[in-house]
Amino acid sequence: MPLAAPTPASVSPGGYVTGALWNANVCNGLTFLANKPFFIGQQTVVQSVANGTWQTLTMDTEIVDTYGGHSNVSNTSRYTCQLAGWYRVGGRAAFAVNGTGSRGARVHVNANYIQGAASLCAAGTLMGIPEVTHALYLNVGDYIEIAGGQNSGGSLSTAYANEGASMMYVIWEHA
Repeated sequence: MPLAAPTPASVSPGGYVTGALWNANVCNGLTFLANKPFFIGQQTVVQSVANGTWQTLTMDTEIVDTYGGHSNVSNTSRYTCQLAGWYRVGGRAAFAVNGTGSRGARVHVNANYIQGAASLCAAGTLMGIPEVTHALYLNVGDYIEIAGGQNSGGSLSTAYANEGASMMYVIWEHA
């Protein structure tokens, strides 16, 4: 249920707290905070990532999407902003077991990498699962993607297993 972020109403000195004022300032504000934009997407179908590249990761499963910013049919790597404001954005890239090279995850906005929004980790005997988080201001229509990168020497698949999966998190913080 998309709602607009509430804005405080002004009351003249000596004015009365009316039902309309109460609804506008208290009820609508609490309703919005209980239903703010919130998305968690997960990848359950693995994809191949070429060596030495960054590739946006598909999120084929919605765990929660309160404002309908994600589609499981088209542009499945994207969450599209439905309400402008500051967001906490995060994600991870889970890769198949491979002991060579390193793995990475980074945030893209409108297909552009965001400086400082990346995480790298060394490969090992377990899956490399780098995770990144960043605070961003998004306008309506901006879209977020999580990209995964690896340099194992050849193509490497993402992973979906008990140890982890590639995911994206988008949480509205404030206007």
